[in-house]
Amino acid sequence: MLRLSRLMALWAALILGVAAAAPEAAFASPDAKIDQQIRPCFGLLIQPNLSHGCKVRYAKPKPCPRGYYRTRSGRCAISNGGGDGPGGGGYVSREINCDYAYPGQVSDTLARLYDGDTITLTSSQGGACVESLNITQSVTIVVRNYTPGPGRPILVAPADQPCIKIAPGVQFVVLEGLGIESRRGGLASCIVGRATEIALKDVTVRYDGDASAFDIGDSRIELSNAVFIGRTRSAVVKATGTIMASNVEIAATAIGGAFETAGDSRLRDIRIVRLGDWTGSSRTRNSAGFVLSGMNRQQLVTIDSLYVDGFSRGVYIGGGDETTLLRPVVRDSDWAVTVENANLRLNDGELEAVDVGLYVASGVAYASHNKIVGVMRSGIYADAGGQIRAVDNRIYARPEGCKALVSGFFDGELTCRPWFEAPELYRTQRDRARLDYDTYWPADSIGAAPPMAASNPPPELADDAAAAGLAGGPRPYETLQKGGAPK
Repeated sequence: MLRLSRLMALWAALILGVAAAAPEAAFASPDAKIDQQIRPCFGLLIQPNLSHGCKVRYAKPKPCPRGYYRTRSGRCAISNGGGDGPGGGGYVSREINCDYAYPGQVSDTLARLYDGDTITLTSSQGGACVESLNITQSVTIVVRNYTPGPGRPILVAPADQPCIKIAPGVQFVVLEGLGIESRRGGLASCIVGRATEIALKDVTVRYDGDASAFDIGDSRIELSNAVFIGRTRSAVVKATGTIMASNVEIAATAIGGAFETAGDSRLRDIRIVRLGDWTGSSRTRNSAGFVLSGMNRQQLVTIDSLYVDGFSRGVYIGGGDETTLLRPVVRDSDWAVTVENANLRLNDGELEAVDVGLYVASGVAYASHNKIVGVMRSGIYADAGGQIRAVDNRIYARPEGCKALVSGFFDGELTCRPWFEAPELYRTQRDRARLDYDTYWPADSIGAAPPMAASNPPPELADDAAAAGLAGGPRPYETLQKGGAPK
C-alpha cells in the first residue's frame, strides 16, 4: 500500500507541473514565433514569402503554342520537329532554304546550334535571307546549290544594320561560298568583329554605305578567293591583326584596302580597282588603293603580285620593320608608291604615274628592276628624311612634262598644273571607261591583270592626247631590250 500511495503522489505532482507550464506556453510572445520562421530563410530576406516557408515563387512565362519553342531572347519561334538542342524546344534543322525563310530564321537557328556547328544556306530560285546575324559562338556557314552572281545575294542586311556582327572572343567564324549584300548600310559595316579568327573563302560582298564592307580588328584573318565591292568614302576593307590573303579583289570608289598588321603577314594576288562613280571630284584626288600602316617593329609583311588601278595614291606604306613588295603593278595613278617611316623593298614593279613613281618621304626604300612610265616630275624621289638605294630601274618620262597640258592661247608657264590638282580630267582612256558600283562585277579570273610589257608602252597611254610623248615611244623600249641606251 505504501508503494501505491507514493506512485499516486508522483503522478499527481506530474499533472500539476504540466498544468502550471501550459499558460506560459500559450501566452508566449508572437515575435519569437516569427523569429523562428525567418531564421532559416535569412538569405531570402530580399524577397520574404513567409506563407510558403523558405520558398519564393517567381512568375513563369506563358508556354509557347504547339509547334513553337522559346528562344534565348525569350520569344517563341517555329519548331522543326521533336528532339533536343542547346536552345531547347525541338530538333534543329541545320539547312535553311532562303527562298522561303522568314526574317530572323538564320539567327534563331544559330542560337540553337552547338559551339562550332555548321549551318547550310540554299537558294535555288534566287531568294535571299534578309536579316542581321549576331554571332556569339563559333560557327561555319556554307552554301549548297548556290553561286554568287550579279543581283543574286543569299544574305541581305536590313537598312542601317550590319550583315554579320561577331562578338569579341568568338573562337572562329568560317564563311564559304556566300553572296552578301548591304544596300543601305548607313554607319554600320557589313561584316564587323573584334578579337576573333575569321576565314572567308569564295565570298562576295557588296556594300553601299558610310562605313566598310569588311571591318575586322585585332584578329587572325584569312581571305581566299574573296571579292569586295563598295561604294563608300571609307576603306572598303579594313583589317587589323595577322592577315593571310590570297586571290582577293576589291572594287572601291575612294579607298580600297586599309591594313594594319600585328604579326608576320602574307598577301598574294590582291587586285584593287577604282570604280567610276565619283570620277572627276575631289574624292578622286584623295583616293588611295592599298594602305599599309600602323605596324610595329617586330614583324615582316610580304606582298606579292599586287595590282592597283585608278587611284591617286596607288600604294602607301607607313611604319613597320620590313615590307617586301614583289612584282606590283600600279596603273593610272598620281603617286604610284609612297613610303613614310618604313623600310620597303620594291622589286620587279611596273609603275604608271603622272607625278612621281616612287616617293620616299621618310624611311628607306630599296628599289631594283622596276619600270616607271609616264611621269612628269620624277621617276624616283626622296625627301629630306628619306633614303633610296636603287639599281637597274628604267624610267620613261613624258618628254615635255607639263607642257603637254597646254591648250588655247594662254602662257604655258601660267596654265600648266600637275594632274593631281585637276581631278576633273581623265588621265587615260581607261579612266574614262570605268564601271560604276551598279554595273561592276569581278572578272572570272580574280587577280589576273595584264602587265605593261617592256616591248610596248600601254596602249591606253598611246591613245591619250596628253601622253603624246609616249605615242611614238616603242623605240626606247625596244632599244633597252636590245641592250642599247634610250634615245
